[in-house]
Amino acid sequence: MPDGMLQIGGKIGVRDKVVREQMIKQWSNGNKVYDMILISPKNTQLGRFTQFVPRSVPLGAGIIAGFLRNEGYGIALLDEETVDMNEDTLRPFLERCEKPRIVGISCMTSNIARGYRIAKVIRSIDPETKIVFGGIHATTLPEEVLDHECDYVVVGEGEYAFKDLVRQIKREKIEPQNLRGVAYREASGKTIYTSSPWRDWVDINELPMFPYDMLDVTKYDFGFILTSRGCPFDCIYCSQRAISKRVFRYMKTEKVIEELDYLVNGLKIPNITFFDDYFTPNRKRVLELCEAMREKGFHKTCSFGVQTRADSVDQELLGEMRAAGFNSIMFGTETASEEVMTNIYKEQTVADNATAIKEATKAGFNVETTYIYGLPGETFDARVEALRFSRKMGVSRARFNNITPYPGTTMYRIAKEEGGLVIENDWDNFSSAAAVTAGLKKKYSMPYTPPGMTERELTGTVFLANLLFYANFSKAKALLNPWQKGSGKWFEFPWKDLWNPLRVLDLSILATTVILRAIYYPLVEKGCRKFFFKGLRI
Repeated sequence: MPDGMLQIGGKIGVRDKVVREQMIKQWSNGNKVYDMILISPKNTQLGRFTQFVPRSVPLGAGIIAGFLRNEGYGIALLDEETVDMNEDTLRPFLERCEKPRIVGISCMTSNIARGYRIAKVIRSIDPETKIVFGGIHATTLPEEVLDHECDYVVVGEGEYAFKDLVRQIKREKIEPQNLRGVAYREASGKTIYTSSPWRDWVDINELPMFPYDMLDVTKYDFGFILTSRGCPFDCIYCSQRAISKRVFRYMKTEKVIEELDYLVNGLKIPNITFFDDYFTPNRKRVLELCEAMREKGFHKTCSFGVQTRADSVDQELLGEMRAAGFNSIMFGTETASEEVMTNIYKEQTVADNATAIKEATKAGFNVETTYIYGLPGETFDARVEALRFSRKMGVSRARFNNITPYPGTTMYRIAKEEGGLVIENDWDNFSSAAAVTAGLKKKYSMPYTPPGMTERELTGTVFLANLLFYANFSKAKALLNPWQKGSGKWFEFPWKDLWNPLRVLDLSILATTVILRAIYYPLVEKGCRKFFFKGLRI
C-alpha cells in the first residue's frame, strides 16, 4: 500500500493526512480520562443475516457524543456492534471515567434488551455510576426503563436535555426545575418528570458534524449521512414521531456540503445513503442542495441514495437529483390496497406510488419499495396484490416486512386493545424483519398477529413474498452480486469474501435455511400454500 494510505474495509483508502492523524490519535490513546461513556447496544435480531448487512455508524449515540465533545467533555463512544460489552471490556473504561461517573445508553425498542443487560453489567462493576437511558424506547416508556438499572431517562431529543443533566450530575446537585425532558425516581419511589422536552427544539444547524473520527474507520461502512429530522405525517406504524412529533427541520445546504466533502473527498466514500426519514418535503431545499453538490463535483466520484414519499417527487425534481449523482431511491409503498392506505393514515394513494415509481425509473434510478404485511384491514388478496404491484412496477429491490407495533405508535394502541400484543424477553421479539431473519426454529413469537391470521401464516407469507420477488435471475443477481455498486444496498457480500471459507460456509448455511423454509411453509400452512402458488403465477 502506498505511504500515507490508511486502509478502510479492505477496499477504500484515506489519503487525507488530517483524517489519518485523527484516526491514529483516537485509537492509540488507551490512557485517556473520560467525563462519560456513551454506549450504543447491538441489534441481535438479524441473526445470521447480520454479517451480510452493511454496518452503519451508531447515529444516535454518535450525534450526542459529537455534541458533548464540542461542549468540552471527554467522551468514550462504544458501539456493541464492534466492541463486546462485558465486564472485562467495560471495567477499564469505567476506571478511566472521572467521578461521578456517567454512562449514557441510547436505545430503540429493537436493542433495549441489550441495553438493560449492559446496564446491569455496569451496575455490578460500579454501583455508584449514574446510568442514563435515551432514545425512542426510553421516550415512549420511561417508567419501564426506570424499573431497570437506570437512574435517569432523557425524554425526546437528547442534546440539550442530556447536556444539562450531565452538568448537574457532575456538580452533584440535581435541580429539576432547571432540567427539561428528564425523568427519574426519588428515594420514595415517586417518578419525577421535569418540564416538556418539546418546549425548545434542537437547532440542528448548530450541531457539530457527526464525529466520524471517534469510530474505527476499518469497521464501518461510512456511507451514511443524516441531514434532517422529523416528518410532518403520522403513519400509525412509525415510532420516529415519538421524538420528533410532526416537526420537520433540515440542515442548511452549506452544512450538508461540508459533511459530504469530508466523506467524498476526505474519506473517499464511493456510495452515500441519506438517512433522512423524508428527503423531499421541501422542493426548494432539494434543488438548492443538488446544485451545490454538482458544483462541488461529488457526482463524479460518488453516488447517493435517499428514501422519501412518492407524492413529493416529480420528473423535474428527479432529473435534478440524478444530475447530482443520486441513483437510488426508496419509497415506503406499504400496501397496494387503497383501503389499507387510508387505515394507516399514510395520506397518499397507491396511484401516487405507481406514478412516482414510473417517473423515478424513467429518470434512471434504482427504485426500491417496502411493504408491510399485517396492517389493519388487510386481506389475503391485498397481500397478493402487494406482491403483484412490486413485480408489475419493475422495481430493482423490494422488502416485505411484518407489522411491528412499536411503543408510541397508534399501531401499539390497536394491538393492546385487541389483546394481540406479544412482548418477550424485554422486547427481543420486536423486529419488523423477524419473519425474514428467523431460522428454521423460531426463537421468539411475532410481536403481533392480526385477527383472522395465524402467526405461522403471517411469518410464512412475509418470508415467501420476499422469496417470490427475487425468484427472478436478474433480481437475484442484483441482490447477491458481490461486485454491486451504488447506494441503497441492504445485503452485502464483498468479493474478497469469495475466498474466505468461513464466510462462504455462513452464506451456504443461510441459503440452505432459506430453501428449507421455502419448502416448509407451503407444506404445513394452507394460507402460505395458497399465497405461494398465486405468487408463482404473477
